[in-house]
Amino acid sequence: MKENKLYREVVVVADDFTGANDAGVSLALSGKKVSVAFQLPFREATDALIINTDSRALLASDAAKNIAQLGPDIVNARWLVKKIDSTLRGNVGAETKALQVLSNKRQIIFAPAYPAAGRITQQGKCLVNGKPVNETEFASDPKTPVPSANLADLFTDLTGKAITLHTLEAELAQGTELLIVDAATDDDLDAIIAAALTCTQMPLLVGSAGLCDALARHLAPARHKQLLAVVGSMSEVAQHQIALIQKASGVSSVVIDVEDILQGKTTGYLTQIAQALEAGHHCIVHTCPDHNARYQIERLCQRYQLTRAALGETICAFLGELTRHVLDAETPDALYVSGGDVAMAVAKSLEAQGFEITGRIARCVPYGKFLGCAWLRPVMTKAGGFGTAETLLEVLHFIEERLSD
Repeated sequence: MKENKLYREVVVVADDFTGANDAGVSLALSGKKVSVAFQLPFREATDALIINTDSRALLASDAAKNIAQLGPDIVNARWLVKKIDSTLRGNVGAETKALQVLSNKRQIIFAPAYPAAGRITQQGKCLVNGKPVNETEFASDPKTPVPSANLADLFTDLTGKAITLHTLEAELAQGTELLIVDAATDDDLDAIIAAALTCTQMPLLVGSAGLCDALARHLAPARHKQLLAVVGSMSEVAQHQIALIQKASGVSSVVIDVEDILQGKTTGYLTQIAQALEAGHHCIVHTCPDHNARYQIERLCQRYQLTRAALGETICAFLGELTRHVLDAETPDALYVSGGDVAMAVAKSLEAQGFEITGRIARCVPYGKFLGCAWLRPVMTKAGGFGTAETLLEVLHFIEERLSD
């Protein structure tokens, strides 16, 4: 067989198709390219390769032979996972041993818990909704009955040691071959992944979809929450707030030229805002580039034969529609609108029917959510002249540190 030299960040070996999908879905949701292979060798580039050996109901010796054929497709994996059924059905011990031999892994972490499905490990035993698994329906499974809840009973060729999280890192450091780790929560599974990272050689991970989910959480790229701020106010207070926040890292500013609005030259602004958000930045959209801009209003009114009220309505309507188009295309974590007329124009463009107040930030920024429209994420509003120079920065910190998903 020709060797497969493609690098895989993660290789998961599952014993049936649905289990393979369960193992891979959280990795896919974390942004990884995930492929499930029915046949080997698998030549396509992928971040995570999920191999389905379809061996759950085979004799243990035949299942082990299937594992032994996988060499070229697992050799370059940084993370190697033997995905098992959370109720211990199948050939867990035989397949784990075969995969350890094939991969030359010195240590194995065995953590079959799947808390989200009611399956936990306690004192070295598998419990399903609080009962030992051999006292549930899985004990009489038609194809792969489970005779024991004691996890060490699964391994005839490995010496297992049941431990708690408190001693996991110490046991890894001592070189203990098979560690059967209690876990009752997702936080426990996250801690197991963290402990694996302390090893010189990454251990073979053996577990259910719960452990795969924990690995996906570890591998998911860090993402900071994003704010889209639309500031229509030309007050000096608002300008001080914008000037200060522009000095913060991860903040992009898009200045809307009022003359572009009046001349209908507005096509590029949506692209600028989208690029800022897609780059992971907070985006501040405003119409007043400097202190002097507010003194040009009379000139603009005369040039375009508009009253001040009509000019304001035109600007607000544009900002409302621009915000709607941005939110149709992008998903910032929160929306901030400064200036009462602008806030109302945004609400109108989004077809909001009302506003539910939840709380307040920095003493002058009520926040909540629009009612009756498609935008369901938090909305912050502020009168243009309210607050201090730090107000918008405080809103930013609230978004990044305190806003829940």
